[in-house]
Amino acid sequence: MTTRRMTLIGMGATFTVAACSRAPTEQRNVIAAGQPAAVLIWAVARGRLAGWPRRLDPDCLTGLAAGAADLPELGGLSGPGLMATTSSLSALRPRLILDYGDTDPDVVANGRAASEALGVPWAMIDGALHLIPAAFRQAGRLLDDHERGQSLAEDAERIIADWRRHTAGPSFYYARGADGLQTGFRGALATEVLEGAGWTNVAVGSSGDGVGRVAYEQVMDWDPEVLVTLSADFARAVRNDPHWRRRRDGSRRRLLLMPDRPFGWIDRPPSVNRLLGCAWMAQPSDRASTRLAMLSRRLYGMAPAEILMPKWLI
Repeated sequence: MTTRRMTLIGMGATFTVAACSRAPTEQRNVIAAGQPAAVLIWAVARGRLAGWPRRLDPDCLTGLAAGAADLPELGGLSGPGLMATTSSLSALRPRLILDYGDTDPDVVANGRAASEALGVPWAMIDGALHLIPAAFRQAGRLLDDHERGQSLAEDAERIIADWRRHTAGPSFYYARGADGLQTGFRGALATEVLEGAGWTNVAVGSSGDGVGRVAYEQVMDWDPEVLVTLSADFARAVRNDPHWRRRRDGSRRRLLLMPDRPFGWIDRPPSVNRLLGCAWMAQPSDRASTRLAMLSRRLYGMAPAEILMPKWLI
């Protein structure tokens, strides 16, 4: 059984961290197995990232440091979208394949196969939100920037400690997509930011990755106090819709639009970008924009004068 922890596997053997930590930091020779890993690498040692598994849209690029737009789209080792090919990855002369997130047999199999085909180590770092400090430290060691990894880990520890002090909050439904009918079920990676702050996820169900589609009638039967979304389209569509906004007791259901640029504050992808959501959940104030802009700069290398902030829509 594969456990959620950092492992290094390649060419049929286990590698030590030191075996893949000798390349100059300016070389773009680390392949991200998926978008969560790419965001982690970008935060810790963006000069090492060989390319994006998924092409970034222009709105995302405006929140990232120079150079983000120049990186090629390589494809991922698993999941939807463009799949990476051995020939295209081999041409980059990689030193390491890094994966970040939850593990399952397919992820492990894809990592092993890529490692053996390219003759380079594959590293897997646990993607649990509360382990982000450890992920920064591990990534710092793997990417030859121990000092930055340690600094980001210390920031993350403070944020997560504040976030975990909250023990009670409203019931919520996380509405994903333009129609709001995809959600993260209770306990899913997709809803850790909200549940960890003491909010109660009304969506109880199961699917392979903790995310799935539900019927509108089911959402109404769950009767959440708050609708949470990253989708501005969904928020516009339901803002004045009495069917979505009215609760069983006749009160008005609250609607919270969370930022989705350059990456989502709840998930999309479920990587270190979620620290912004945790920081706001710990201190949900309109006066937090400066503090969150500084965190955004730490993670992404660039923060505009005013960053998007969560909005309660009346």
